[in-house]
Amino acid sequence: MELTVELSERARRDIEQIAGYLAKTWSERSKIEFLLTLTDQMKLISKMPYLYKVSQKQANIRECVMNKHVVFYYRVLDTSIEIITIRNTRQKPEEF
Repeated sequence: MELTVELSERARRDIEQIAGYLAKTWSERSKIEFLLTLTDQMKLISKMPYLYKVSQKQANIRECVMNKHVVFYYRVLDTSIEIITIRNTRQKPEEF
């Protein structure tokens, strides 16, 4: 059974910030590749929600390393998955 993947408002802002940074600093292609990779990961966790490791900071949060620069954190709920935040690994991490 596939679960619905939902984005928190924070995750939506993170996506906009990262996509904008990539388009401005690197290229439109980098931005598109980021968005495609994120979409692929969302499809994957909808089918296998427990695929990625549990966060060392909070037991109910899982951590997906998309690549060496981007990690997202999510929680598995009863009928859905909530992506909480998407972080650039070069930034100082914030608490979720």
